[in-house]
Amino acid sequence: MNPQSLPFRILLIEDDIDDYMFFRDALTETGLNVDLKIATRCNNILDVIGTSPESLPQLIFLDLHMPMVSGHECLETIRHTAYLQSIPVVIYSTSASSFDIEDTYLGGANLYFTKPSSYQLLVTALKKIITMDWKTYALERDRSNYIFKHAPLSQAAA
Repeated sequence: MNPQSLPFRILLIEDDIDDYMFFRDALTETGLNVDLKIATRCNNILDVIGTSPESLPQLIFLDLHMPMVSGHECLETIRHTAYLQSIPVVIYSTSASSFDIEDTYLGGANLYFTKPSSYQLLVTALKKIITMDWKTYALERDRSNYIFKHAPLSQAAA
C-alpha cells in the first residue's frame, strides 16, 4: 500500500459526547484522509489505541476539563509515557485562561486550540491544524506560535 494513501491517525481525548460528535463531524467535512480514535477518559487511551507503532496516533487533541483525570494530568502522563511522548499534542479546550495556556505549554503541549464558536470555523481550523508540518512544528516549539489563531469566517470561507 502506498504510504501516501494511509490515513493520518488522530486521537481525540474528550469526555463530552456532544463535543466529540461535533469534532468527528467537522473532521469528516474537512475531506482529509484521517483515522479518528476517541478516548473518553485519559485512563482508557491504551484501550483505544493499543501500543503497536502502527496504531499510535500521529496527533493528539486533548480536552482539559474532564472528570477523574484532568487534561493537565493527562498531558503529564502522555509526556512521561515513552511511546507517546514524541506525539504532538494539541490542547482542545473551551478555556482561554492564561493559567491553562501557560501550564500546558510548560507541560509540553505543542499547540493551544480554543474550541471555536461555529461549526465552519472548526472545519477550517481542523483542516489547517492537521495539514501542518508536525515534524518541523513539534521540533521548533515556541511560545510565539503556541496559541492557534482562528481566522474570521469571512477569511475562512475564502
